[in-house]
Amino acid sequence: MERFQDENKFLGSFNDEIFVKCPNCESKASILKKPAEDCKCGKCKVMSFECKHCFTKPRQPIIKYVAYGKRYCINCRKSYEFESQAFKKKSLIYKTRCPHCNFQEEGKTKIKEIIEESKFEKGLMRERWYNLPLWFQKEFDNEIFWAYNLDHIYYLERYINAGLRERNSKVNYTSSLVARLPQFVKAAKNREKLLKILKKWKE
Repeated sequence: MERFQDENKFLGSFNDEIFVKCPNCESKASILKKPAEDCKCGKCKVMSFECKHCFTKPRQPIIKYVAYGKRYCINCRKSYEFESQAFKKKSLIYKTRCPHCNFQEEGKTKIKEIIEESKFEKGLMRERWYNLPLWFQKEFDNEIFWAYNLDHIYYLERYINAGLRERNSKVNYTSSLVARLPQFVKAAKNREKLLKILKKWKE
């Protein structure tokens, strides 16, 4: 029986190189972790895109900010929810208009970040630096099965193939990559199908 012991690796343990689909030629490209040019300590890293097929230089996605939340109108005492349009600048203060009495008030708000729409179809798993679709991904029972690179694939393969899976309860018990895997990856009934996908990706 194959045995797997959780090594307490995080998703970030596999992001030295992330394989993605090039936004220009749609070939296999990479996002690489490199030393920051303006770093003085020698430890700072940045993520840089590279495509060896067309040598395109995509810009990083534009991030915008949306104010949202729930307020109680100080005029009519009724509650209402609100969500703003997307703004280029982040602000923790937002003016709203009560939908019940039209009274306007300004106050602190919650903020969420949104990324500019990509030309690629929706529903794909993407990395967070350039918002590009991952190269290794496949729909599986209405879920997305995915991996960053070959090291990630081999780690998943070892876990899925194991009949005995041991967790390390002393460190990162609930936050390791294995702990956060979706149920369809953990299910024994999906073992053979998922292993076939991983084998194809390795080829």
